[in-house]
Amino acid sequence: MKMMWNMLSTAALAALVPAVVAETNPDDPKAVAVEKEFRELLKLDDRLHAEVDRWIRDNAALAEANAAISRESLGEQVRIRLRKVEEAYVSFVAKHPKHIEARLALGGYYSGIGDADKAIVQWVEARDLNPKNPVPWNNLGKAYGQKGNVSESIRHFTKASELAPRQPLYYRNLAAILFAYPDHAARHYLIGRDLVVPKVIALFKKARELDPKNFPLAADAAMAHLATQPLQSKEAIAAWNEALALAPDDRSKQGVQIHLARIHAHVGETDKAREILKAVKAPKLVVLKDEILKKLDAPAAPALA
Repeated sequence: MKMMWNMLSTAALAALVPAVVAETNPDDPKAVAVEKEFRELLKLDDRLHAEVDRWIRDNAALAEANAAISRESLGEQVRIRLRKVEEAYVSFVAKHPKHIEARLALGGYYSGIGDADKAIVQWVEARDLNPKNPVPWNNLGKAYGQKGNVSESIRHFTKASELAPRQPLYYRNLAAILFAYPDHAARHYLIGRDLVVPKVIALFKKARELDPKNFPLAADAAMAHLATQPLQSKEAIAAWNEALALAPDDRSKQGVQIHLARIHAHVGETDKAREILKAVKAPKLVVLKDEILKKLDAPAAPALA
């Protein structure tokens, strides 16, 4: 179950620092000047990160010709370059300590370089400056989850979803942390462990109602159905077929088809499983495909006398 949380950490959870529209009074010259300075800071951040990304891509290309610099050397160059971004953010926040967007952005910077503790400091400040803003609550949910503080992660994701009930991402993130840590979830809600997966499925359903055409979300929701005990095969097949209909490319479709084939094989629908597997040809899925086929080809266990 932690696999889904890890995947979301690199995909959905990477989008946990959306910008908050600044409510600047156009008649206040000082406020306008502050926001102009902040926008320039964001441009600096974008420019230097783009530069670093280019270094990494170029070095990867040079590696193919055995001409790349060492990972350690590149890492040090990246740290030195990005330090300018950190210094600029820290300087701005020192001058404008109540600037929520800057706190969020600085926290996002720290999160991006793997310093969760410093990110939490900034996001706590942002949360306390405006407790009704769901973004810092959501970001803190991510950070606490990464640090293994599951109770705080659940609490913060829950609060974010309460503050922004029309935002599907917050339900998705809450569902993901519950799915990854069912024992913690059961203790948090004072429910049986067997009730955690139904709660996860309900949260994913709510998220999908708000964002019905999101393929990764549909796939995550379908994945949760695989944890039902006993397996609710009809519901799982329906969920994966919904994801299949949204798959953006052939690679994604084949990934879904592997799951569908496995479920059909599990419930004894061997012909359907074989039919689905015919469409799975991606090299990275060959091992999984062969595993399912071996199970389909295995002789049936002899009946007990």
